[in-house]
Amino acid sequence: MGRTTSVGRARPGKPLPRAAGPRPPWKSATALVTTFALGFAVAFVTGSWTSGPDATERRIAELTQAEAQRDVEQVGTLIDLAKGGRERLTPVLQAMAGASPPKGTATPTIEDVRGWREVVSAEVQRYAETPSAGNGVNVARTGMRTAVEQLAAAVDGFAAAVTAPAPLAGDLLTLAGAQRALALRTWSVAALQLDVISIDAGKGHVHVYLPSGPDSGAIPADTAPEGSG
Repeated sequence: MGRTTSVGRARPGKPLPRAAGPRPPWKSATALVTTFALGFAVAFVTGSWTSGPDATERRIAELTQAEAQRDVEQVGTLIDLAKGGRERLTPVLQAMAGASPPKGTATPTIEDVRGWREVVSAEVQRYAETPSAGNGVNVARTGMRTAVEQLAAAVDGFAAAVTAPAPLAGDLLTLAGAQRALALRTWSVAALQLDVISIDAGKGHVHVYLPSGPDSGAIPADTAPEGSG
């Protein structure tokens, strides 16, 4: 008998090679996008490590330095303003004290009050502008501006007392004197703040307190000599 051959059984063998040809367009595009994204990420990370934080820190340092220098200049300006105000306001405050019960005995005239108003109103105008500055300077300046505004209100009280009949005139003089005392207390707080920021600015102690009696409630100046600190 002859041999039979199985034609249905598959003969093992190597897979046929794939035909050579161009890669599909979508695969090329994907590879290009992936390469670009990786390159961008590497550049971003490298740039962040080499220039990002350092540049930011340098900018912050520059702004901090500029603000500190601005505050030093503003402290000097405010010191000059306060010293000039003390010289201009002292005669008015002394005259007010002489007209304020219970210790004051001098009755002001309308001409006296007009002179006070002229001086105090000009001082209020000097504080009308508020330059940009740090919190320390702003607190001192605002306190002094509030004090001179209170003095202006006191002048209005004296003006009302001058033209009022008795016994209302006496009551108005008492109220005007109390407003003057509040102005002195407010100024003393601002003067203390100015002393603090003057020391921080390297200018030492500065005493720009307005003259006030021991019973006024104003903060007294410390014993440190001016310019020290």
